[in-house]
Amino acid sequence: MGGEEVYIEHFILVEDIEILVYIATLLGAILFLYGLYRSYRRWTYGGQKIVIDHLFIRLKNLIKYGILQRKVLLKPFEGTMHSLIYIGFIILFIGTLLRALEADITLKFLGYRFLTGNIYLVFKLAMNIGGALAIIGLFLALIRRLGFKSEYLPDTIFDYLLIIDLIVILITGFLLDAISTYTYRIEWIDGWDPIGIYIASYLASIGNIEAIYRFTWLFHMALAIFSFAIIPFTKLYHILVGGLINTFFGRLEHPSAFKPIPDIDRVIESGGLPGANTLKDLTWKQRMDYDACIKCSRCTDNCPATLSGKPLSPMDLMLTHRVLMDKKLYDSPIVPEHVEPDIIWSCVTCGACVYQCPMLIHQVETIIDIRRNLLGSGENTPQELMQVSYNLMRYGNPMAYNPMDRENFVRQLSEETGVEIAQEGREYDYIYWMGCNTSYDPNVKNTAISLLNIFAEAGLNVAILPEEVCCGEPARRIGDELMFKELVSMNKENLSKYRFKKLIVNCPHGFNVFRYEYPQYGMEIDVIHHSQILGELIRQGKIQIKKTDIGRITFHDPCYLGRWNNIYDAPREVLKASVNGEYIEIPRSRENSFCCGGGGGHLFYELKRGERIGKIRMDEVRGTKANVLAVACPFCNIMMKSEAGDELEVKDISEILNEALD
Repeated sequence: MGGEEVYIEHFILVEDIEILVYIATLLGAILFLYGLYRSYRRWTYGGQKIVIDHLFIRLKNLIKYGILQRKVLLKPFEGTMHSLIYIGFIILFIGTLLRALEADITLKFLGYRFLTGNIYLVFKLAMNIGGALAIIGLFLALIRRLGFKSEYLPDTIFDYLLIIDLIVILITGFLLDAISTYTYRIEWIDGWDPIGIYIASYLASIGNIEAIYRFTWLFHMALAIFSFAIIPFTKLYHILVGGLINTFFGRLEHPSAFKPIPDIDRVIESGGLPGANTLKDLTWKQRMDYDACIKCSRCTDNCPATLSGKPLSPMDLMLTHRVLMDKKLYDSPIVPEHVEPDIIWSCVTCGACVYQCPMLIHQVETIIDIRRNLLGSGENTPQELMQVSYNLMRYGNPMAYNPMDRENFVRQLSEETGVEIAQEGREYDYIYWMGCNTSYDPNVKNTAISLLNIFAEAGLNVAILPEEVCCGEPARRIGDELMFKELVSMNKENLSKYRFKKLIVNCPHGFNVFRYEYPQYGMEIDVIHHSQILGELIRQGKIQIKKTDIGRITFHDPCYLGRWNNIYDAPREVLKASVNGEYIEIPRSRENSFCCGGGGGHLFYELKRGERIGKIRMDEVRGTKANVLAVACPFCNIMMKSEAGDELEVKDISEILNEALD
């Protein structure tokens, strides 16, 4: 029989019950649209407006992360599983849409009337492939949940029901196809409907095929329509809100440039508090993030706070905010009524959650906003971090060191290395910004000595600043936005005295804040990390190297150099040019590096719950059997030395290169 006759026969079988499907479809569409409207009201609560700007860039992000699923594929097994489901259902959706257009609107492009029967054969094969891919992916998802799920992946009866629901829809779809193939097309279809023909071969002994077809079709359509209608109320909502809407509206600023509070002076002067105390204080984009969470647990699986036994789970924090939206608690204080303070103060701002999230959710930004409010109020805030703010205000550094100690150290550096102390009116290629830890901490000072020795050897036109105050990164990460703004202003005034082309920074935290966060307050500066300038000097042959014998060496990727700023090769280039010895990677390295535990204010404060993050990292380092751990961050230097003991040396890459100078 021809394709046109097939559709006539189909409607003869179901024409008396088809009206039920149309009514169900209409009701399902109404429920689905209500879910969308409900979300819009949640996001825009308090009169906020959703802004659409930079359309081309947003469409590019939508394609890259939403349609092409770039972050989903970061994990091989889960990425493969999701891709099979994703591609399978895309094929089935397109095929179902074409079938509906042809059957209900009589646009005959699959059968003989408009084109040729060969088009229909290709259509049938594609639907077989799509259905098979989706079923394989769903069974992999089921197997994963039954035996291979991560510790933190939510595991409720609804998760299983959802997978089973989709499998049943696919199986009943194949059964309908098989009955149709057996009844009308088995010779004509031949090998173009392999699954349908295989199932059809078992139908010969079954009586009353038409009744089975009617019941199966009605059940299949009812289940499919119901599943579609409740999408906004299930985790399937990530298909729309997470995979499409949230990736389209993903933040265009660099992810490590946490949003500023442009009117913070007015807020403080009017007696208000910065940051977020309630849901109402959070932005529409942050509320969209909470709805976009798919509960895949990738953020929590990679969170060093979670893995060390701290109370923070980034996923649970996002879902808690979603529950608050569900309950319409927009004016209820988040901490401590719904979130205990230690959850907020557990975060080391390493960015593992942001990097892993396939929905482009920025979990850390919510935490920083809540911290701003807590520190501003002085309640539910660790005393040690309140002291950090006080130290920054009084001493210009978070550790309360005497600024005279730095002045003495600067004079010593200049005398020993011959590098000039910056003078007004002189022009330099580079200014070296030491930062607080390198200026004051005895464990890190050798980084500055080594760097300036190398710069002198290379003949760089570089100078040291005679005075510095903190770059403000610790203030911003603990939530003291007002102090951060004041420090930016002070450093802007200080640096404007000198003429230079680039600022060299050996601290990734300072590097990041100068690069991405100072511009938020009107200060553009060309900044380079010391691993980058050292790599340039090596490539340009400006320093002569006689490799040093150092044994077995490994490198710890700093979160703010690697994951936040995508600089991985430069420090390794320095090490490989400097040492004779075996270089070995720590199992969790590069993008998956595990934090030292010093970020987010934790260099100055320890939450005494669970295990120390630095200890976990040092155990991984010891597993490499290395006798030297190379670092490229003073935070990591301090934290790792405190865990190293006597059997392992911790050295900055500049120290290792300095020892290798000929």
